[in-house]
Amino acid sequence: MKNRLIPAVLIAAFVASAGPVATASAAPPTDAGGSGTLSGFCSFDVGYTVTGKSKTITKPSGERIITSPGQKVTLSANGTTVSYVITGSRRETDVTVGGEVITEVQVKGRNILVNPIATSENPGLFLVVGNFNYALDANGVEVRTFNVDGPGQVTDICQVLS
Repeated sequence: MKNRLIPAVLIAAFVASAGPVATASAAPPTDAGGSGTLSGFCSFDVGYTVTGKSKTITKPSGERIITSPGQKVTLSANGTTVSYVITGSRRETDVTVGGEVITEVQVKGRNILVNPIATSENPGLFLVVGNFNYALDANGVEVRTFNVDGPGQVTDICQVLS
């Protein structure tokens, strides 16, 4: 099953899952760099630049572990620029509930989660530090949103950039 880029450890695990699925843990991380504009997460467009590496490990069970060693993201909007080191990890496990495949996602460490305005109960861009979890359907739409009250620290990046 393909990786889902949503709330994700940012924008693809903030691009932490932007690389191809690796089936062997011996493969080195790949470049996850890129830049562009994010629309539909804040009430304004956000420019981004990502540098660093990403690696997806697929276990025999199908569980996916996405890491982002040395990854950094710079976000800018409304004359404000912020940079974050996002070296956390994401674990994705597919489960079937009532005949529907749901992806349970656990993020640990420093990650950026993205929640689209159109489909999220809690839209925005968030820097999270700690342990968080959420669930997505097969289309990447939230079935369960992450808990913005913790445990851990949550920074509302849209608010910082507004």
